[in-house]
Amino acid sequence: MNEKKKQSLSIPVMGRPWPLPERDYPITPRENLMKALNHEKPVWMPNFYGSSQDYRSSIALDSPIERMKDAVDWFGVTYKFSAAQGSNTPQGDVLNDITEWEKKIHWEDLSQYDWEADGKRLVRDESKALTMRMSNGPFERLHMLEGFEQALVDLITEPEAVHAFLMRLVDFKIELFNRIRDHVPLDYIIASDDWGTARAPFFSTDTFEKTLLEPTVRFAEAVHARGTKFVAHCCGVIDPFVPYMVEEIGVDGLEIQGLNDIPAILKKYGDRVTVEHKPDSKVSHDPDISLDEARSLIREYVDSYGAHILPGAGVVVHIMSSDENRFYTIEEELYEYSKACYARFN
Repeated sequence: MNEKKKQSLSIPVMGRPWPLPERDYPITPRENLMKALNHEKPVWMPNFYGSSQDYRSSIALDSPIERMKDAVDWFGVTYKFSAAQGSNTPQGDVLNDITEWEKKIHWEDLSQYDWEADGKRLVRDESKALTMRMSNGPFERLHMLEGFEQALVDLITEPEAVHAFLMRLVDFKIELFNRIRDHVPLDYIIASDDWGTARAPFFSTDTFEKTLLEPTVRFAEAVHARGTKFVAHCCGVIDPFVPYMVEEIGVDGLEIQGLNDIPAILKKYGDRVTVEHKPDSKVSHDPDISLDEARSLIREYVDSYGAHILPGAGVVVHIMSSDENRFYTIEEELYEYSKACYARFN
């Protein structure tokens, strides 16, 4: 392939999430994934999303249920739809600054909703781990209420007010989680709160300690108290926060980007936290990489990130592709090769 063609390769943001193939698994994909989230050696390298069943409430408006039109969430934040972005975006139109939060924030009365009926909509697939994404974490909620620049200013100039608001916010998120958890047996949640850009964190560790750390610890402890695992989704370069995430917050899993030093994280914390990780996107999407080459690259991937060479569970893999045949070729190689590598543990 010539250099010009390499540079013009179009890789989609998200490939199609093909279902796992029917096969005679030694244990269910759910059991295998939960081994990994317990930092035990799985039987094969788990396909994170393929091994999971996603629960979505028809009630919860902590973030909009419908993303393809204008919307408003429980806090009164307006979301404007953009066809170019393919989603709606919060407008930061509730607060001028964080000092107004006690007067202006609306806290939804969650007791008015029929959470039991909402939970009964679920048609359970017991072979999959049951999960729910809880978006708009503490920092995200802050900038959704007042805009990104003001949120960054307030973290520095009004840390006490930010901390007080976030402690109240996580009490609300804990109540929301518990009302759902009362009727839906969640194995894990994915708690989303992005803390970095592609180059560096949004804020210092000192600012993090003064504002975000304690509320996030409280949230994770409440989730763990219900027997549910806590997977933190956090975009951007967030390496400086990983020690806090593992040692103080106690997250069970990390859904973070390859911008971070994943090998170093796994070497230091692999027996205490499980990392979701993606192979090189070209393996899944580049038609000029043959299927035989893709198989070879997947074996190299397993030998770099697998439980047979790392402490703990190794990584849980996120593989998607726009090409059905390529996806199942990669998935089959990953399953068979990792199972053979992990055989001595099982």
